[in-house]
Amino acid sequence: MPVDNNLFQKNANTSLVARIIWQRKSISRAEIARELNLYRSTVTNITAYLIRSGVIQEGRLLESSQQGGRKAVELSINPDFGCVLGFDIQPSHYRAVILSVDGTELWRETGSFGFIPLTEMFEKAIQRALEAHKSIKSPIISMSFAVPGIVDDTYGRIVSSFPFGVKDLDVRQILGQKYTYPVYIENDANTAAWLDVLKNHAWGNAVSIVADYHEESKIDPNIIGIGAGIGLIFSGKVYRGTHNAAGEFKSITWREGMNNQSGLDVGILRNTEDNKEALADWMEDSFRSFIPVLSIIDAEKIILHGRPFSDKQWVLETLQQRVPSFLGLLKEYQCGMVFDSQDECVSAIGAAMMCLHNLFSVPDLDSADQDWRLNWTETIDTLKKQTIGG
Repeated sequence: MPVDNNLFQKNANTSLVARIIWQRKSISRAEIARELNLYRSTVTNITAYLIRSGVIQEGRLLESSQQGGRKAVELSINPDFGCVLGFDIQPSHYRAVILSVDGTELWRETGSFGFIPLTEMFEKAIQRALEAHKSIKSPIISMSFAVPGIVDDTYGRIVSSFPFGVKDLDVRQILGQKYTYPVYIENDANTAAWLDVLKNHAWGNAVSIVADYHEESKIDPNIIGIGAGIGLIFSGKVYRGTHNAAGEFKSITWREGMNNQSGLDVGILRNTEDNKEALADWMEDSFRSFIPVLSIIDAEKIILHGRPFSDKQWVLETLQQRVPSFLGLLKEYQCGMVFDSQDECVSAIGAAMMCLHNLFSVPDLDSADQDWRLNWTETIDTLKKQTIGG
């Protein structure tokens, strides 16, 4: 569809200013103009618009420069402007959060609905979050979902998800029939990677690995006991690949026709949660597989999420014994390893954070997904209607 260049430029400049305030938490107009190389008058006009719209707020007076003059006024994101609902949906459980637009967590819940169809899990999780939202005064910007499998976020559909046994499911169309909020859906490892961009400062090239035990494997013989996903971050952006399958992990022991990620014996994979030797076998198989990835992309850090990585000392000792070449590679390439395994809601928070990245990023004129981008003009107008309607 044709692009309105004036509107595009307005949204681009607004996003630039809003983003630096979002990232820096507190900044003055003069600092914004200097860091973004914009005219002060341009920054003044944009910040005035964002203040009127309730996106940002003025705060305390900052210290004046050595040259003296008027003290600058602190600008920050207004947490009451809006919020985002984030969900991590797995076959055996769900995790849900609500984040304010400045990234503050307002609510979270974890639980299980039992083994029910995926669309029913979406509906039940949404209803839980909407019930919690009644006590939150900020309007809803969007809702975002993390699921295992290959996901086409541009069109809001699940291409395929082996854990759920679904293919070509148009989530955006299904939920759009009932809810007016913008709907986003992404692979669960990719949403964790979006969180890492901000939380773990993955502004260059990085690898985000999310691993978890599959509780449903105890009752379903077709599901193994452990799984991992990889989020690839290039220049501070999550890379999805040509077919949205980047990061769909297969280990070096995998062979064509196998349903699992690994070629290890299923008995080993099923015992990883309760047997350290089995977990060490899986860790060796997986981290040997990660070596070529790290050696090719020249990552500055690898970030580990999930319960299998919760014992940092044991993981490091296991890697030293089983895969010393992996640790050697990290040293060779000066690649750091970050253990961020304590928060089980990492993919749900990442799903919400992905939407905030979307809102605060500068739009791409050539992007194919312009219709589904969050932009400031439409978001502000929509939230005003929610507030008036509420």
